[in-house]
Amino acid sequence: MLNIDSLTTLTNLPVVTQVIILGTAHCLLGLTATAIAYGKGRNFRRWLAIGLIGGTPALVAAIVLKSRKNLGNS
Repeated sequence: MLNIDSLTTLTNLPVVTQVIILGTAHCLLGLTATAIAYGKGRNFRRWLAIGLIGGTPALVAAIVLKSRKNLGNS
């Protein structure tokens, strides 16, 4: 059985706290996207901006990016 209290924990918090939690999660996802893209040989600053603005979609984009590291070693 689902516990309704656990489902509404975030919505029962003050708005400022919700914004801080969700903003932090958004930025962490963006930083993860930056790390993945940088590891694939992409520009760090560009992906930092993309990640911090884009959040989850940037993470998905970074995951599906092809690596640039091995392009010259065929």
